[in-house]
Amino acid sequence: MMSNSPGSSTVSREALEHELHVHQVELVQQNEELQRTQSDLAAAHDRYRDLYDFAPVGYCTLDAQGCISKINLTGAGLLGQPRAALVGKPLARFVSSTDADRWHLYLRWALARETPQRIDLTMNFADGTLHWFAAINSARVLDEHGEPCLRVSITDVTDRIRSEVERRIAAIDADARESERRRMALDLHEDLGQRLSAIKIQLASLQQGSEMVGAIDQALALVRRITIDLRPPMLDDLGLHPAIEWLARDTARRLDLKLSLRMDNDLPPLGRAVSVALYRFFQESLSYLLHETHASELGIEVLRPLGQFILILRARASGAGKPWRLDTRSEPSLILEHRARLLGGRLAFDAAPDGSGWFGLQLTQNLDLKETPVDRAGRPA
Repeated sequence: MMSNSPGSSTVSREALEHELHVHQVELVQQNEELQRTQSDLAAAHDRYRDLYDFAPVGYCTLDAQGCISKINLTGAGLLGQPRAALVGKPLARFVSSTDADRWHLYLRWALARETPQRIDLTMNFADGTLHWFAAINSARVLDEHGEPCLRVSITDVTDRIRSEVERRIAAIDADARESERRRMALDLHEDLGQRLSAIKIQLASLQQGSEMVGAIDQALALVRRITIDLRPPMLDDLGLHPAIEWLARDTARRLDLKLSLRMDNDLPPLGRAVSVALYRFFQESLSYLLHETHASELGIEVLRPLGQFILILRARASGAGKPWRLDTRSEPSLILEHRARLLGGRLAFDAAPDGSGWFGLQLTQNLDLKETPVDRAGRPA
Protein backbone atom coordinates (compact mmCIF):
# COMPACT_ATOMS: atom_id res chain seq x y z
CA MET A 1 0.00 0.00 0.00
CA MET A 2 1.07 3.52 -0.76
CA SER A 3 1.18 5.92 2.12
CA ASN A 4 -0.60 9.26 2.01
CA SER A 5 2.35 11.44 2.81
CA PRO A 6 2.00 15.18 3.33
CA GLY A 7 4.24 15.82 0.31
CA SER A 8 2.10 13.87 -2.12
CA SER A 9 -1.08 15.62 -0.89
CA THR A 10 0.50 19.00 -1.53
CA VAL A 11 1.48 18.00 -5.11
CA SER A 12 -2.00 16.70 -5.86
CA ARG A 13 -3.60 19.88 -4.53
CA GLU A 14 -1.29 22.07 -6.61
CA ALA A 15 -2.01 20.04 -9.74
CA LEU A 16 -5.72 20.30 -9.12
CA GLU A 17 -5.49 24.04 -8.57
CA HIS A 18 -3.50 24.41 -11.80
CA GLU A 19 -6.05 22.38 -13.74
CA LEU A 20 -8.91 24.40 -12.31
CA HIS A 21 -7.10 27.62 -13.23
CA VAL A 22 -6.60 26.39 -16.79
CA HIS A 23 -10.29 25.54 -17.01
CA GLN A 24 -11.15 28.97 -15.63
CA VAL A 25 -9.00 30.68 -18.28
CA GLU A 26 -10.62 28.54 -21.00
CA LEU A 27 -14.07 29.38 -19.71
CA VAL A 28 -13.23 33.09 -19.69
CA GLN A 29 -11.96 32.84 -23.29
CA GLN A 30 -15.02 30.89 -24.36
CA ASN A 31 -17.26 33.43 -22.67
CA GLU A 32 -15.49 36.28 -24.46
CA GLU A 33 -15.78 34.37 -27.74
CA LEU A 34 -19.49 33.82 -27.12
CA GLN A 35 -19.96 37.51 -26.38
CA ARG A 36 -18.15 38.46 -29.59
CA THR A 37 -20.22 35.94 -31.54
CA GLN A 38 -23.41 37.28 -29.96
CA SER A 39 -22.37 40.82 -30.82
CA ASP A 40 -21.57 39.81 -34.41
CA LEU A 41 -24.92 38.02 -34.69
CA ALA A 42 -26.73 41.09 -33.36
CA ALA A 43 -24.89 43.32 -35.84
CA ALA A 44 -25.63 40.89 -38.68
CA HIS A 45 -29.28 40.80 -37.60
CA ASP A 46 -29.40 44.59 -37.63
CA ARG A 47 -27.82 44.71 -41.08
CA TYR A 48 -30.25 42.08 -42.36
CA ARG A 49 -33.17 43.98 -40.86
CA ASP A 50 -31.99 47.21 -42.51
CA LEU A 51 -31.51 45.46 -45.84
CA TYR A 52 -34.91 43.83 -45.51
CA ASP A 53 -36.78 46.94 -44.41
CA PHE A 54 -35.13 49.44 -46.75
CA ALA A 55 -34.75 47.25 -49.83
CA PRO A 56 -35.76 48.99 -53.09
CA VAL A 57 -38.59 46.45 -53.56
CA GLY A 58 -41.30 45.27 -51.21
CA TYR A 59 -40.78 41.94 -49.45
CA CYS A 60 -43.45 39.98 -47.63
CA THR A 61 -44.33 36.47 -46.52
CA LEU A 62 -47.78 35.07 -47.28
CA ASP A 63 -49.37 32.06 -45.59
CA ALA A 64 -51.32 29.41 -47.47
CA GLN A 65 -54.43 31.64 -47.42
CA GLY A 66 -52.56 34.56 -48.95
CA CYS A 67 -52.47 36.60 -45.74
CA ILE A 68 -49.45 38.73 -44.88
CA SER A 69 -47.41 37.36 -41.97
CA LYS A 70 -44.33 39.56 -42.51
CA ILE A 71 -43.68 42.62 -44.64
CA ASN A 72 -40.86 45.17 -44.92
CA LEU A 73 -41.20 48.93 -44.76
CA THR A 74 -40.94 49.31 -48.54
CA GLY A 75 -43.80 46.88 -49.05
CA ALA A 76 -45.91 48.65 -46.46
CA GLY A 77 -45.20 51.95 -48.24
CA LEU A 78 -46.28 50.47 -51.58
CA LEU A 79 -49.56 49.27 -50.07
CA GLY A 80 -50.07 52.61 -48.34
CA GLN A 81 -50.60 51.38 -44.75
CA PRO A 82 -48.49 50.99 -41.57
CA ARG A 83 -46.76 47.64 -41.29
CA ALA A 84 -48.59 46.66 -38.10
CA ALA A 85 -51.96 47.20 -39.81
CA LEU A 86 -51.01 44.85 -42.67
CA VAL A 87 -50.04 41.76 -40.69
CA GLY A 88 -52.80 39.18 -40.96
CA LYS A 89 -54.52 40.97 -43.85
CA PRO A 90 -54.89 39.21 -47.23
CA LEU A 91 -52.84 40.69 -50.05
CA ALA A 92 -55.92 40.18 -52.24
CA ARG A 93 -57.40 43.19 -50.44
CA PHE A 94 -55.03 45.41 -52.46
CA VAL A 95 -55.49 43.68 -55.82
CA SER A 96 -57.91 45.43 -58.18
CA SER A 97 -61.21 43.72 -58.88
CA THR A 98 -60.24 43.19 -62.51
CA ASP A 99 -57.27 41.03 -61.45
CA ALA A 100 -58.83 39.36 -58.37
CA ASP A 101 -59.55 36.04 -60.10
CA ARG A 102 -56.08 35.95 -61.65
CA TRP A 103 -54.51 36.52 -58.23
CA HIS A 104 -56.45 33.69 -56.56
CA LEU A 105 -55.53 31.29 -59.37
CA TYR A 106 -51.91 32.41 -59.18
CA LEU A 107 -51.81 31.88 -55.39
CA ARG A 108 -52.96 28.27 -55.72
CA TRP A 109 -50.56 27.71 -58.62
CA ALA A 110 -47.52 29.16 -56.84
CA LEU A 111 -48.16 27.18 -53.63
CA ALA A 112 -48.23 23.98 -55.67
CA ARG A 113 -44.97 24.63 -57.54
CA GLU A 114 -41.34 24.27 -56.48
CA THR A 115 -40.03 26.84 -58.96
CA PRO A 116 -40.35 30.65 -58.64
CA GLN A 117 -43.44 32.19 -60.27
CA ARG A 118 -44.31 35.69 -61.53
CA ILE A 119 -47.45 37.71 -62.21
CA ASP A 120 -48.20 41.35 -63.11
CA LEU A 121 -51.16 42.89 -61.29
CA THR A 122 -53.10 46.12 -61.07
CA MET A 123 -52.96 47.23 -57.44
CA ASN A 124 -55.12 49.57 -55.34
CA PHE A 125 -54.57 51.49 -52.15
CA ALA A 126 -56.64 50.58 -49.12
CA ASP A 127 -59.40 53.00 -50.18
CA GLY A 128 -59.80 51.10 -53.45
CA THR A 129 -58.38 53.85 -55.67
CA LEU A 130 -56.58 52.55 -58.76
CA HIS A 131 -53.05 53.73 -58.29
CA TRP A 132 -50.24 51.54 -59.55
CA PHE A 133 -49.05 48.37 -61.25
CA ALA A 134 -46.97 45.67 -59.56
CA ALA A 135 -44.74 42.83 -60.71
CA ILE A 136 -44.94 40.05 -58.11
CA ASN A 137 -42.34 37.29 -57.88
CA SER A 138 -42.82 34.45 -55.40
CA ALA A 139 -41.13 31.27 -54.22
CA ARG A 140 -42.65 28.54 -52.07
CA VAL A 141 -40.87 27.75 -48.78
CA LEU A 142 -41.77 26.09 -45.46
CA ASP A 143 -42.34 28.17 -42.35
CA GLU A 144 -41.08 27.31 -38.84
CA HIS A 145 -44.02 24.93 -38.40
CA GLY A 146 -43.33 23.09 -41.64
CA GLU A 147 -46.32 24.64 -43.42
CA PRO A 148 -46.02 25.94 -47.01
CA CYS A 149 -45.87 29.70 -47.47
CA LEU A 150 -44.76 32.16 -50.14
CA ARG A 151 -41.83 34.55 -50.03
CA VAL A 152 -42.94 37.42 -52.26
CA SER A 153 -41.24 40.45 -53.80
CA ILE A 154 -43.38 43.37 -54.98
CA THR A 155 -42.01 45.85 -57.52
CA ASP A 156 -43.72 49.04 -58.66
CA VAL A 157 -43.67 48.90 -62.48
CA THR A 158 -46.17 51.71 -63.05
CA ASP A 159 -43.72 53.81 -65.09
CA ARG A 160 -42.79 50.86 -67.29
CA ILE A 161 -46.42 49.88 -67.90
CA ARG A 162 -47.41 53.46 -68.69
CA SER A 163 -44.43 53.79 -71.02
CA GLU A 164 -45.49 50.64 -72.86
CA VAL A 165 -49.07 51.92 -73.10
CA GLU A 166 -47.88 55.28 -74.43
CA ARG A 167 -45.67 53.51 -76.93
CA ARG A 168 -48.58 51.39 -78.16
CA ILE A 169 -50.77 54.50 -78.43
CA ALA A 170 -48.01 56.27 -80.36
CA ALA A 171 -47.71 53.28 -82.70
CA ILE A 172 -51.48 53.27 -83.29
CA ASP A 173 -51.39 57.02 -83.90
CA ALA A 174 -48.47 56.63 -86.33
CA ASP A 175 -50.37 53.91 -88.22
CA ALA A 176 -53.43 56.15 -88.43
CA ARG A 177 -51.39 59.09 -89.72
CA GLU A 178 -49.64 56.84 -92.24
CA SER A 179 -52.99 55.54 -93.47
CA GLU A 180 -54.20 59.11 -93.87
CA ARG A 181 -51.07 60.03 -95.84
CA ARG A 182 -51.58 57.03 -98.08
CA ARG A 183 -55.24 58.00 -98.68
CA MET A 184 -54.26 61.60 -99.49
CA ALA A 185 -51.52 60.43 -101.86
CA LEU A 186 -53.99 58.15 -103.63
CA ASP A 187 -56.56 60.97 -103.91
CA LEU A 188 -53.95 63.36 -105.32
CA HIS A 189 -52.72 60.81 -107.84
CA GLU A 190 -56.03 59.35 -108.90
CA ASP A 191 -58.25 62.43 -108.73
CA LEU A 192 -56.32 65.69 -109.07
CA GLY A 193 -53.58 64.19 -111.24
CA GLN A 194 -56.05 62.69 -113.68
CA ARG A 195 -58.10 65.90 -113.83
CA LEU A 196 -54.98 67.94 -114.66
CA SER A 197 -53.97 65.41 -117.30
CA ALA A 198 -57.39 65.65 -118.89
CA ILE A 199 -57.20 69.46 -118.94
CA LYS A 200 -53.72 69.25 -120.50
CA ILE A 201 -55.04 67.02 -123.31
CA GLN A 202 -57.87 69.46 -124.01
CA LEU A 203 -55.54 72.48 -124.04
CA ALA A 204 -53.07 70.72 -126.32
CA SER A 205 -55.69 70.91 -129.09
CA LEU A 206 -55.80 74.68 -128.78
CA GLN A 207 -53.11 76.74 -130.45
CA GLN A 208 -53.26 79.37 -127.70
CA GLY A 209 -52.87 76.83 -124.92
CA SER A 210 -49.11 76.25 -125.02
CA GLU A 211 -48.36 78.44 -122.01
CA MET A 212 -51.15 76.86 -120.03
CA VAL A 213 -49.87 73.40 -120.95
CA GLY A 214 -46.51 74.32 -119.46
CA ALA A 215 -48.21 75.55 -116.28
CA ILE A 216 -50.18 72.32 -116.02
CA ASP A 217 -46.98 70.31 -116.50
CA GLN A 218 -45.53 72.14 -113.53
CA ALA A 219 -48.71 71.46 -111.54
CA LEU A 220 -48.53 67.75 -112.44
CA ALA A 221 -44.90 67.62 -111.33
CA LEU A 222 -45.89 69.26 -108.04
CA VAL A 223 -48.71 66.74 -107.56
CA ARG A 224 -46.28 63.86 -108.20
CA ARG A 225 -43.79 65.29 -105.70
CA ILE A 226 -46.44 65.80 -103.00
CA THR A 227 -47.76 62.29 -103.65
CA ILE A 228 -44.30 60.76 -103.30
CA ASP A 229 -43.59 62.78 -100.16
CA LEU A 230 -46.83 61.58 -98.62
CA ARG A 231 -46.24 57.93 -99.50
CA PRO A 232 -43.51 56.86 -101.95
CA PRO A 233 -44.82 53.94 -104.04
CA MET A 234 -41.41 52.27 -104.06
CA LEU A 235 -41.59 51.87 -100.28
CA ASP A 236 -44.46 49.44 -100.78
CA ASP A 237 -43.22 47.96 -104.05
CA LEU A 238 -39.45 47.63 -103.50
CA GLY A 239 -38.81 48.08 -99.77
CA LEU A 240 -37.00 50.42 -97.40
CA HIS A 241 -33.51 50.62 -98.94
CA PRO A 242 -34.62 51.67 -102.47
CA ALA A 243 -36.95 54.28 -100.95
CA ILE A 244 -34.13 55.74 -98.85
CA GLU A 245 -31.77 55.75 -101.83
CA TRP A 246 -34.34 57.50 -104.04
CA LEU A 247 -35.06 60.18 -101.43
CA ALA A 248 -31.34 60.79 -100.83
CA ARG A 249 -30.53 61.14 -104.54
CA ASP A 250 -33.59 63.25 -105.28
CA THR A 251 -32.80 65.60 -102.39
CA ALA A 252 -29.17 65.92 -103.50
CA ARG A 253 -30.27 66.68 -107.07
CA ARG A 254 -32.85 69.31 -106.08
CA LEU A 255 -30.54 71.07 -103.60
CA ASP A 256 -27.35 70.61 -105.64
CA LEU A 257 -25.58 68.65 -102.87
CA LYS A 258 -22.52 66.48 -103.17
CA LEU A 259 -23.74 63.04 -102.08
CA SER A 260 -21.90 60.06 -100.63
CA LEU A 261 -24.13 57.01 -100.25
CA ARG A 262 -23.36 53.59 -98.78
CA MET A 263 -26.03 50.95 -98.21
CA ASP A 264 -25.67 47.38 -96.97
CA ASN A 265 -27.69 44.57 -98.48
CA ASP A 266 -31.36 44.78 -97.46
CA LEU A 267 -31.50 41.31 -95.89
CA PRO A 268 -33.51 40.07 -94.20
CA PRO A 269 -36.27 42.33 -95.57
CA LEU A 270 -38.10 44.25 -92.86
CA GLY A 271 -41.84 44.17 -92.19
CA ARG A 272 -44.04 46.92 -93.58
CA ALA A 273 -44.65 48.71 -90.26
CA VAL A 274 -40.93 48.78 -89.39
CA SER A 275 -39.99 49.94 -92.90
CA VAL A 276 -42.51 52.79 -92.87
CA ALA A 277 -41.43 53.93 -89.39
CA LEU A 278 -37.74 53.90 -90.33
CA TYR A 279 -38.40 55.70 -93.63
CA ARG A 280 -40.33 58.44 -91.86
CA PHE A 281 -37.51 58.83 -89.35
CA PHE A 282 -34.99 59.11 -92.19
CA GLN A 283 -37.21 61.65 -93.95
CA GLU A 284 -37.53 63.82 -90.83
CA SER A 285 -33.84 63.47 -89.89
CA LEU A 286 -32.70 64.46 -93.38
CA SER A 287 -34.93 67.53 -93.39
CA TYR A 288 -33.80 68.47 -89.88
CA LEU A 289 -30.09 68.07 -90.65
CA LEU A 290 -30.19 70.00 -93.90
CA HIS A 291 -32.22 72.81 -92.34
CA GLU A 292 -29.91 73.13 -89.35
CA THR A 293 -26.57 72.92 -91.20
CA HIS A 294 -27.38 74.53 -94.61
CA ALA A 295 -25.22 71.73 -95.98
CA SER A 296 -23.46 71.51 -99.32
CA GLU A 297 -22.26 67.92 -98.77
CA LEU A 298 -24.25 64.96 -97.57
CA GLY A 299 -23.14 61.50 -96.47
CA ILE A 300 -25.59 58.67 -95.79
CA GLU A 301 -24.90 55.12 -94.58
CA VAL A 302 -27.38 52.32 -93.93
CA LEU A 303 -25.76 49.39 -92.15
CA ARG A 304 -27.32 46.03 -91.36
CA PRO A 305 -25.14 44.14 -88.86
CA LEU A 306 -26.79 41.02 -87.47
CA GLY A 307 -29.88 41.96 -85.52
CA GLN A 308 -29.50 45.73 -85.99
CA PHE A 309 -30.39 48.60 -88.29
CA ILE A 310 -27.98 51.54 -88.22
CA LEU A 311 -28.72 54.79 -90.04
CA ILE A 312 -25.95 57.41 -90.23
CA LEU A 313 -26.49 60.90 -91.69
CA ARG A 314 -23.66 63.42 -91.98
CA ALA A 315 -23.74 66.92 -93.43
CA ARG A 316 -21.19 69.68 -93.95
CA ALA A 317 -21.69 73.30 -94.92
CA SER A 318 -19.62 74.88 -97.66
CA GLY A 319 -16.97 77.50 -97.02
CA ALA A 320 -14.39 77.94 -94.31
CA GLY A 321 -15.00 79.41 -90.93
CA LYS A 322 -15.78 78.48 -87.39
CA PRO A 323 -17.05 74.88 -87.10
CA TRP A 324 -20.81 74.80 -86.82
CA ARG A 325 -22.30 73.37 -83.64
CA LEU A 326 -25.81 72.25 -82.79
CA ASP A 327 -27.65 72.58 -79.52
CA THR A 328 -28.58 68.92 -78.97
CA ARG A 329 -30.99 70.03 -76.22
CA SER A 330 -33.03 72.13 -78.65
CA GLU A 331 -36.64 71.24 -79.33
CA PRO A 332 -36.03 69.69 -82.79
CA SER A 333 -33.21 67.53 -81.37
CA LEU A 334 -35.33 66.38 -78.45
CA ILE A 335 -38.21 65.53 -80.80
CA LEU A 336 -35.90 63.36 -82.90
CA GLU A 337 -34.58 61.63 -79.78
CA HIS A 338 -38.15 60.97 -78.64
CA ARG A 339 -39.09 59.47 -82.00
CA ALA A 340 -35.99 57.28 -81.92
CA ARG A 341 -37.06 55.93 -78.53
CA LEU A 342 -40.56 55.24 -79.88
CA LEU A 343 -38.88 53.16 -82.59
CA GLY A 344 -37.09 51.19 -79.89
CA GLY A 345 -33.73 52.66 -80.89
CA ARG A 346 -31.26 55.21 -79.63
CA LEU A 347 -30.08 58.40 -81.30
CA ALA A 348 -26.59 59.86 -81.01
CA PHE A 349 -25.37 63.22 -82.34
CA ASP A 350 -21.80 63.45 -83.53
CA ALA A 351 -19.57 66.37 -84.53
CA ALA A 352 -16.25 65.65 -86.24
CA PRO A 353 -13.40 66.30 -83.76
CA ASP A 354 -11.07 67.54 -86.50
CA GLY A 355 -13.04 70.75 -86.98
CA SER A 356 -13.84 69.86 -90.58
CA GLY A 357 -17.42 71.05 -90.21
CA TRP A 358 -19.06 67.65 -90.53
CA PHE A 359 -22.00 67.02 -88.25
CA GLY A 360 -24.15 63.94 -88.09
CA LEU A 361 -26.60 61.78 -86.26
CA GLN A 362 -26.84 58.02 -85.90
CA LEU A 363 -29.87 55.86 -85.19
CA THR A 364 -29.20 52.36 -83.87
CA GLN A 365 -32.16 50.02 -83.60
CA ASN A 366 -32.22 46.39 -82.51
CA LEU A 367 -34.34 44.29 -84.84
CA ASP A 368 -36.53 41.35 -83.92
CA LEU A 369 -35.11 38.54 -86.05
CA LYS A 370 -38.08 36.34 -85.13
CA GLU A 371 -40.59 38.55 -86.93
CA THR A 372 -42.58 37.00 -89.73
CA PRO A 373 -40.58 36.95 -93.01
CA VAL A 374 -41.98 39.33 -95.60
CA ASP A 375 -41.49 39.97 -99.26
CA ARG A 376 -40.41 43.28 -100.79
CA ALA A 377 -43.98 44.57 -100.70
CA GLY A 378 -44.18 43.95 -96.97
CA ARG A 379 -46.48 40.93 -97.34
CA PRO A 380 -45.89 37.74 -95.30
CA ALA A 381 -43.70 35.39 -97.30
